[in-house]
Amino acid sequence: MSLIGRIASPAPTLDSKTSVSDAIEYLNINKCEHAFIQHEGEMVGIVSAERLLIGFKSRASAPVQEFMGPIITIKGNEPETRAAEIMAKHEAECVAVTNQNGVFVGVAAFKKLNRPHKKP
Repeated sequence: MSLIGRIASPAPTLDSKTSVSDAIEYLNINKCEHAFIQHEGEMVGIVSAERLLIGFKSRASAPVQEFMGPIITIKGNEPETRAAEIMAKHEAECVAVTNQNGVFVGVAAFKKLNRPHKKP
């Protein structure tokens, strides 16, 4: 059984007022597909590069908070199959992965599920 924490990728955080164009540039530089969104120091959502690119054409200066989705979490010791169930149920492309204490450790994307993974 493969655990979802083994495929979690680091995910940067962006302020909710960051513009779509600045967020795309930041994700591109850091080679990330997702970012957590913070508002006044609190995690309030998550956004994908794909969603931002769609918004970029007409609203490049809009704040990223207009394109974010809710944070859906799963503990890192849960199986990948459970993560897939949660993503399907919520029609989400990724889940935030937390440790046993609820601290964010990364993000796991649906497209990475069921792929061969490097062993630690």
